[in-house]
Amino acid sequence: MFVRKRLWSMLTAAFGLGIFLAGCGGVAGRPPLGRVSGKVTYNGQPVTTGSVIFTPSKSDNGGHIATGPIGSDGSYSLTTFDTGDGAVIGQHVVTVESREKMSGPPMDKQGRITYKPSKMTVPDKYTNPEKTPFRYTVEPSGNTINLELKD
Repeated sequence: MFVRKRLWSMLTAAFGLGIFLAGCGGVAGRPPLGRVSGKVTYNGQPVTTGSVIFTPSKSDNGGHIATGPIGSDGSYSLTTFDTGDGAVIGQHVVTVESREKMSGPPMDKQGRITYKPSKMTVPDKYTNPEKTPFRYTVEPSGNTINLELKD
């Protein structure tokens, strides 16, 4: 009987601690994050491959970059530490990278694999942090950020 009560007490304490930690809103040592998602379009059409990159504007938030793959419908969702957890709260420079799909590994005439990056499908200004016009502030919630790329 004593062992059963002791076990019950330990399980109750562990459950309570789990609930407490889940309610704290983050993992110790990590900066606060806001979930970010949206769609990427280029001249009105969905961008169907590539990545969205949110780079913090200031170094005081640890410099944690958030990235998200672009889906076939142009949608993306950012990840900093754990899948879909978002980006660090604060100001970010946003870039988009999208390349043509390769049909297979490039081969030279001797049958050796050579690496040649495929062509970008979005204008260079959106791939360069110094040229991109996109600057967004990530808030603790409500971050639907659609990126409309134009020539």
